[in-house]
Amino acid sequence: MPDILILNRSELQELLTLEVMVPALEKAFIAFADGRTLAYPVVREEVRGHRGIFGIKSGYLLDDQCIGLKAGGFWLDNKAKGLTAHQSTTLLFDPATGVPTALMDGNHITTVRTAAVGALAARALARPESTVAAILGCGVQGTAQAQALCHVLPIREIRAFDLVAENVAALSAAFPTGAGPEVIAAASAEAAVSGADVIVTAAGGRAPVLFSDWVRPGVHVNAFGTDTRGKIEIETELFKRATLVVDDVIQATTIGETQAAVSADIVRSDGPFTTLGEVLAGRKPGRERADEITLFDATGLAFQDLVAGSLAISLARDRGLGRFVTLS
Repeated sequence: MPDILILNRSELQELLTLEVMVPALEKAFIAFADGRTLAYPVVREEVRGHRGIFGIKSGYLLDDQCIGLKAGGFWLDNKAKGLTAHQSTTLLFDPATGVPTALMDGNHITTVRTAAVGALAARALARPESTVAAILGCGVQGTAQAQALCHVLPIREIRAFDLVAENVAALSAAFPTGAGPEVIAAASAEAAVSGADVIVTAAGGRAPVLFSDWVRPGVHVNAFGTDTRGKIEIETELFKRATLVVDDVIQATTIGETQAAVSADIVRSDGPFTTLGEVLAGRKPGRERADEITLFDATGLAFQDLVAGSLAISLARDRGLGRFVTLS
């Protein structure tokens, strides 16, 4: 059996940045819209007794001939154990033989590929002159989303809100004074949203943190915290006012933010829907008016992890990073 490439987190942090992930995922979303990427059914289940959620996302990139999965999830009690709440591992295979080709840390892959999707959605759907961002939920992903917005928009001010004060402090530390936008710790979610051009929800809870009345015309919302049945971050009334774009129709309507709007009969489960891939390919419009409210529902797709993993293998080969092990 051929050797398997192992890449750890620090190596992946060196290899996979927004600069390389944004263009790679733009190409991948268009391929997904063209049907050149297969996404298999998602496993997303509660780990009873351990306050965890375990999931598997898998798929097949036809153009890149890459097949694989990411397995892991979210464990609420990990912080007390000195671990991050999100834990995942990415495993790739040769689609011609089924032989495993690479095993790598999935935590950084998840963070950077999700941030890159946020950048693509904001670039496509937000007003290009947007300067004020509100981040509701300032954990690892909230911080990454703030950095992603700054990658594609002229953001000068970030209003950060989180029930955990140290999360806001960590986000602020990612933007040193004088080296980027000003970060303001908001006293409430409503205060953070007031006057914002772009809003990111990344709290991952089961009650709304963003209400429709707070969202003014012209705002873009990136919804990133809902990826499991029963979760919700946005009051469903906002779906009546917003132009909805999803990463994937099935996931958005079953485990994404859109699931609650479908249950409330605000959004039809059979559509019509617009996907980010269709917008990026120029087949469907994104934002059409300056006063339009746009809402992107991100659930996280298997091909994002596979694209990141495949890219990491190529870059690691060029830079001589990683190590090989054999199972035979």
